[in-house]
Amino acid sequence: MPDFMEFQLCFDEAGREIEILDVTRTGENEYRIEETPVFRPDLSLGDIIKVKEERGVYYYVETVRKSDYRKLVRLLSREAAKSPELTAFRKRVLERGGRWETVFGGVLIIHVPKEAEQPLRDELEAIARTYGI
Repeated sequence: MPDFMEFQLCFDEAGREIEILDVTRTGENEYRIEETPVFRPDLSLGDIIKVKEERGVYYYVETVRKSDYRKLVRLLSREAAKSPELTAFRKRVLERGGRWETVFGGVLIIHVPKEAEQPLRDELEAIARTYGI
């Protein structure tokens, strides 16, 4: 497994839009994002980004390559988040080469290979219907 590093990634010159992210260095001033930036919907886990570093602060410059993953996002109820169906679903995401994250305790973000997207999307929708969300 690659060695992740954590850094504060700044998205504006004034330093107001900052997220702390795990990344893996892939080249000179280039990093692969290893988790979903919550406040930047245009960026995703697996994207390769270029940054500039000034006095220990990393500034986002551009996206070099978008991730091959497809991203699915779903708001979960407390019951759905703790359900055995969702536990089994997350296991299948991993078995199909994907990754998943939960942010803010109830937002599920999954990243899956293109060929696994539709079956997993259908399964997630079925779970959502079961729990009325």
